[in-house]
Amino acid sequence: MSDNTEWVCVHDTAYTNTTPGSCVEVRIAPNLLAWNVPDNRYGDKLPIIPSSARVEHGKILYRLLIMATVKRRSGGPLSGRTLAIKSSRSHDTIRVNAPTDSDGCAIMTLESREAGELTLTVLDEDITAVPLRVTLKDAWYENTFLITGYHVCFEDEFTGGLALARGIGDYHKSDFLYGARGVVMQGTGKASNGRYVRPTQVNSTWHRNSRGNRDVLANPDGVAFAYTDSVQGAYGPVTENHSIAVDSTVIPRRSQVEIDAVGRRYADDTGSAIIGNHIDNFVGAGAAVQSVWEHGPVNNTQRKVKFIGTSRN
Repeated sequence: MSDNTEWVCVHDTAYTNTTPGSCVEVRIAPNLLAWNVPDNRYGDKLPIIPSSARVEHGKILYRLLIMATVKRRSGGPLSGRTLAIKSSRSHDTIRVNAPTDSDGCAIMTLESREAGELTLTVLDEDITAVPLRVTLKDAWYENTFLITGYHVCFEDEFTGGLALARGIGDYHKSDFLYGARGVVMQGTGKASNGRYVRPTQVNSTWHRNSRGNRDVLANPDGVAFAYTDSVQGAYGPVTENHSIAVDSTVIPRRSQVEIDAVGRRYADDTGSAIIGNHIDNFVGAGAAVQSVWEHGPVNNTQRKVKFIGTSRN
């Protein structure tokens, strides 16, 4: 190809004209725009979920920085131009941060709460650009998360005498049912028979010991229980080393995330102490599994977290 500036190479798809003797006229504007998505703080080109953003209607906020460089066909950058950019979707927001600089570069911010594909085009008539195709799905949370772990109680680790569990008609250890470390406090417990127990009615205050701490329910007759097939979280069953408790204003309920050094987890639960960038990993039943987790390399550390999506496999 000739080096003459009248020749321009444009990469895109097109269909040939099938009418014999006809021709197609292609007009190339005097200025050419090239797109680039800079690497984010984690070294890839995924969108970022801003630390100040909160979930709205179950959706996170995607934010993607995009660089556009405009050069004249005759040579040299096009500086001082405020670009007009449009998305193919009406609910996306495009903000051009400043006019093109002395190198012809401008940074723009794409924000959206909708996953899926979109296309960005330039509206300036004197600028030619191949449309930029963007797919929004995975995204990094801008800030890291504190990672902790939680468990439910295991009857074999209690020592109290047997007591009747109203509602299920079976006998279980009294401190497992009514103690401050037991089923009522933790919401679910694993019984010695391998089944899970949860409270269905709690009409009782707590008795407090000499130090003022809760130790046992004052009125066991005001409590009823039921068997359940699994540990129950805020949004249904939770599974060890699969489910996490989250702040649902930060991570949408039932969404998937990838936690550095932990793996993929599912937002199946919440907790009153889980606020902001804090994830509580469900580790199973019993103090032994909790101890292994707490002495491991991840507990109480800050980890980067990638949002994977809200659909479940």
